[in-house]
Amino acid sequence: MSKWIKEAIFYEIYPTSFKDSNNDGIGDLNGITSKLDFIKDLGFNAIWINPFYKSPFKDGGYDVSDFFDIDPRFGTFEDFSNLISKAHNLGIHVIIDLIPGHASEHNPIFQKSALPERNPYSDMFIWNNSVWDLEQPYRLISGRYDRNACYMVNFFSTQPAFNFGFNRITHPKWQMSYKDERTLKTREYIKNIMIFWLNKGVDGFRVDMADSLVKNDDEKIATQEVWRDIITSVRDEYPDMVLVSEWCNPDQALNCGFDCDFVLDHHDNFCHYLGRATPQTTGLSVLNGGDQTRFKQDLVSRIESAKRNNGLLGLISGNHDCPRIATYLNEENTKLFYLILFTLPGVPFVYYGDEIGMKHRDLPSKDGGYQRTGDRTPMQWDNSINRGFSSYKGELYLPQGDEKTNVSDSLKNPSSILNTIKKLIKIRKENSEFIGSEFQLIDINSKVLAYSRGDLKIVINLSNDDIKLNDVNQILYLSKEDSLIDNILLKSSGIIYK
Repeated sequence: MSKWIKEAIFYEIYPTSFKDSNNDGIGDLNGITSKLDFIKDLGFNAIWINPFYKSPFKDGGYDVSDFFDIDPRFGTFEDFSNLISKAHNLGIHVIIDLIPGHASEHNPIFQKSALPERNPYSDMFIWNNSVWDLEQPYRLISGRYDRNACYMVNFFSTQPAFNFGFNRITHPKWQMSYKDERTLKTREYIKNIMIFWLNKGVDGFRVDMADSLVKNDDEKIATQEVWRDIITSVRDEYPDMVLVSEWCNPDQALNCGFDCDFVLDHHDNFCHYLGRATPQTTGLSVLNGGDQTRFKQDLVSRIESAKRNNGLLGLISGNHDCPRIATYLNEENTKLFYLILFTLPGVPFVYYGDEIGMKHRDLPSKDGGYQRTGDRTPMQWDNSINRGFSSYKGELYLPQGDEKTNVSDSLKNPSSILNTIKKLIKIRKENSEFIGSEFQLIDINSKVLAYSRGDLKIVINLSNDDIKLNDVNQILYLSKEDSLIDNILLKSSGIIYK
């Protein structure tokens, strides 16, 4: 495991929407650089930047036309170098997105693979044998190129899948084993991308769709084997590189060399049960009075899995793919959400704007965002034009939200979500118990969520009754100043104590 990942507290930045420095209505790298002091002041010591590579933006930049270049809308390599330099001077690590499973159809390597004549790139993407065949259940796209074949995609039609091979062969005329030498060139290509950006100063990668490499690999055995090869090779040269997987299966992801595995907003895990579950999905969330049973079962299972595999869970407030947490919780319960996020075992990730309670908006799709577009709106910095995101006088690339919440007002309000996060990060940094893996649920009653981290105890009273705490010696944090009276924790309150 990397030396710094255990103490990392990440801030995720969607570059299109964070800060516009050149007033063209689109966020950029220099805009990120200008706000690093703010990020540092909140207590974050690491950032994750979503894709800024050259792209036609059919999927928010996750369709990459050149993995080795920066899209002009975001700036230049000089801008990127300045960002890295300032971040490191502030003690902030930087990870960026690695997209290993697919490219854009505009990527020159894919364009070469789509030629009818055989060439060194013909096998770097997955193609079947005939444009007229659409074998099931594969996502195959036909008739777009002169090559007499259909290409496989990871999801959108504009994202052809790299060829890492197949584990189970169902169509031997065109499917290659993941051990076939013809698929090894793809592994080397991914290694070269990683090394290129590590040499530019990044400290690691969040790996998009990390489990999507080898096809027909239900148990992900072959995908794990491919990752071990890639990770071992690159770590030999960059031993402190951090890798965070978008996998949501720590037994698989951590077992093949990732440092940290995200707990995504899936409808069957504790992240969802905690804050986003609704009667339309899986009942009420825990923080809205729902049952804690499934939450606790999944929580303990994942914590034990991470510990067993000598890795960490990635705990998210949200991200560019899921609805903002404040959409589902009132302000009081949103603060309790962050109390839990910063005290569970793992690495916290906070999505830009979540620290001020930005909410989902129903918007038309932009850049292939579909419903996700409404969670990617411009950051709200103050009460000036475009909420301080940009001085552009025309229509912004993504529309500004109409909420009043913003950073400037939040900083002035001691009880804001932003200042709550700032306090919790400070407590996390000052108490080594939060860095270790020790964790134990405490059984008080079914409406109280309580657990210990070493000598520290965290209790969140979600019941309609006040509860008695018998062992309070030192209080580190109260969600409300008057929430503990004579060792009685009031309802809808949380505490950290020894």
